[in-house]
Amino acid sequence: MTDADITAPTTLGPGHAPGGMPLKIHLSEPEYAALVRIAQQRRTSVARLVEALVLHALERTQVPQPAEPSVKRRHTTYEAATSGYRRD
Repeated sequence: MTDADITAPTTLGPGHAPGGMPLKIHLSEPEYAALVRIAQQRRTSVARLVEALVLHALERTQVPQPAEPSVKRRHTTYEAATSGYRRD
């Protein structure tokens, strides 16, 4: 790994998310600088460090059960829908 890989903001091309996850993280300048320092100490990139942090957090997060699908109402025929109205 070269020094350019370590200090680059990302090692992935535009439009590619780490691990295929569509994720945006907004960091302030001091927070990003801290991540860069940690990544340099570990001889990796910030993108790989963030990916590892997110995957680690997802492994320990309880995922709720999927919600039950909403019950669709029955189909109403035209005659039933207009039965209360008189013809013109």
